[in-house]
Amino acid sequence: MINKTDLKSVISKYHIGGLVEQVKWEIKDSNLAVKFMSPSKEMLGEVRCSKFPLDDCSFGISNTTQLVKLIDITKDVIQLNTVKVGKVCSKLLLADNQFQLNYALADILTIPKTGETNFEESYNITTTLDSEAIGSIIKAQGALTNSETVVIQPSLSEDGEHELELTFGGDVEYANKVSFYLPNLTQQNVPSQYKLHYNSELIKEILYCNKDMISGTLSINLEGLIKLEFQNGIISSTYYLVQKEI
Repeated sequence: MINKTDLKSVISKYHIGGLVEQVKWEIKDSNLAVKFMSPSKEMLGEVRCSKFPLDDCSFGISNTTQLVKLIDITKDVIQLNTVKVGKVCSKLLLADNQFQLNYALADILTIPKTGETNFEESYNITTTLDSEAIGSIIKAQGALTNSETVVIQPSLSEDGEHELELTFGGDVEYANKVSFYLPNLTQQNVPSQYKLHYNSELIKEILYCNKDMISGTLSINLEGLIKLEFQNGIISSTYYLVQKEI
């Protein structure tokens, strides 16, 4: 059995507003792991959920939007099972006290490979993301519907403390702009000036689907990599984003 809210939360963190449809679910020792990649290949990620109510198995999800629609009609608690043909999972069964739902699973070989994060993780800047910061960044990006880029650069507060300035619309000189500042930085080998460009819509969608998480961390490697991590009880999610070419 799994709470419907938890199941939808797990799925939303890789689905990212419909951006990622095809993934492989892997369950081992009651731990679910789903790795994924954006179609543009500028983002890799992984979602994990402990105490997941399926035996060890792996299977493909080819249409996450359809799976979500099935889950939406169920009640608060869902029973999950799989149907196997030989050793291959062919169906995912979802049931509550009213509905019995069958979702046709995909052959794992038809699911696009996600690639691996085969780099040494080392970050120059780290800061926390609480619910207030997440909500403010979502609002900042949403205020500029034509902005596709967020510019990240250093700033100093009125007290002389280092901050991270996120400027939406900052890649266009004569345009409307919204800046948001993240304080409480941990820094290592950071120059006085730097400027990084990222997909603002992608960052907004990642933050939106993780707004239910208790804690979050943003880490930046000044060579152009951002890592976003979120945690909430049995669910964790991690995202790696590469800098946009400007």
